[in-house]
Amino acid sequence: MTNSFTTSGLFGDLFHDTEIASHFGAAAFLKHATAFEVAWTETLKSLGAVPASDADAAIDAIRARVPDLLALADSSNANGMPIPGFMTQLRDGLDDRTAQAIHTGTTSQDVIDTVMVLMLMDILGVLDARLGQVLDALTALERDADGTLIGRTRMQAALPIPVKARVHAWLTPLRDHHERLASLRAHVGQVQLGGPVGLRDTPDGQGDAAAMELARRLGLRMGPVWHTNRTPILDVGHWLVLVTGSLGKMGQDIALMAQQGIDEVKLTGGGGSSAMPHKENPVLAETLVTLARFVAVQQGGLAQALLHEQERSGAAWALEWMILPAMAEATGASLRHAHCLIDQITRLGPA
Repeated sequence: MTNSFTTSGLFGDLFHDTEIASHFGAAAFLKHATAFEVAWTETLKSLGAVPASDADAAIDAIRARVPDLLALADSSNANGMPIPGFMTQLRDGLDDRTAQAIHTGTTSQDVIDTVMVLMLMDILGVLDARLGQVLDALTALERDADGTLIGRTRMQAALPIPVKARVHAWLTPLRDHHERLASLRAHVGQVQLGGPVGLRDTPDGQGDAAAMELARRLGLRMGPVWHTNRTPILDVGHWLVLVTGSLGKMGQDIALMAQQGIDEVKLTGGGGSSAMPHKENPVLAETLVTLARFVAVQQGGLAQALLHEQERSGAAWALEWMILPAMAEATGASLRHAHCLIDQITRLGPA
């Protein structure tokens, strides 16, 4: 996440996730941006909007170009984003006809939004697999759970409940989130093609056909222009909140069950104290609570990106780049820790 304090190495991998972070890195961005430009030029060629020879030369140039990251950074400092500089690099040294076969009819937001979608497809695939592992571990935990413990309402002793009931309360919402993921991916996996002001006014007047062909080539679906409709991005954030919140509830329960005097769970690998050697702190359970609260707080900031003024926003749009990667990375870390925490349980229920 964009926090040098927690990613410095001092806190291990408690609060960040290198695999998720890699999908938001420069290499991943440029891979998807290159794929977009190749697919767009192929689309123009297939629709007859540019001559085949010009399109082929442009595609060869795009694929051969090794982007200069320092120059892209300068472009972002000047233009607020790397795409103008990326286009300059892709077109550098090409004749006018070949250069016109690159990017013409699209805009920077088309590229960045589609790249974000492609990155999210990769990331949601990783989170899908990790959530499946957590579900398998919890299912086994519920199956093997035995005995009873004191149910607690408003943190006061209430009535005895089966140990299975506590685990079932952790498992059920996570199953729901896992089932919802397929429809979320279908909803979010939409190409962005709106052109300069969102009218999808491509040079040949075949905007919808171009969007459909571009989507097909990128493995996405075609839909309306969503330059100022940021609900798909917010829907991803909402799912991340649900997953981390459900894991945080499990972490909160386990931390309370591990209290001395309660002793309803036994964990291996408890954290130590610098001042009190008798303590075994439920570190991973606590971390799940922290990450859940962090992600929940970020969703309020992500919702501010809904306020896209007129046909495009520079301010609201950039919020997504700052906030959504941090939420996804925290969710990846939360799923890793949850799986590890379940493996640490050697006893569930009173001693």
